Amino acid sequence: MDNILLISILGILALYFFGSMNVYKSMYRKIKEEKDLAEYKTESRDKDVKKYESQLQDSLQTIKDLDERLTKAREEVQKEKQKRNELRHRNELLQKRVDELYSSVGII
Repeated sequence: MDNILLISILGILALYFFGSMNVYKSMYRKIKEEKDLAEYKTESRDKDVKKYESQLQDSLQTIKDLDERLTKAREEVQKEKQKRNELRHRNELLQKRVDELYSSVGII
């Protein structure tokens, strides 16, 4: 009787530990799946961040290049405006001189 009681207690304990082991294995698998999923999402987000940083750097470089070209174009426009104003002023002076010459020829 003592052996049967001891065997039944050991059997119950073995079933309990076997059941506990299965529960812990199941929990471990679920935690590992969640961890793997979290790592995958993190890697995916890191790749996206790197891609967007690269695009941002390219865009910033493009903006810098366009800003330099715009600055050069503005300077050229300013120079052309100055030339135009100088030529207009010179043209006015020459027109006055022509008028003076015509009036002096008319007097003669």
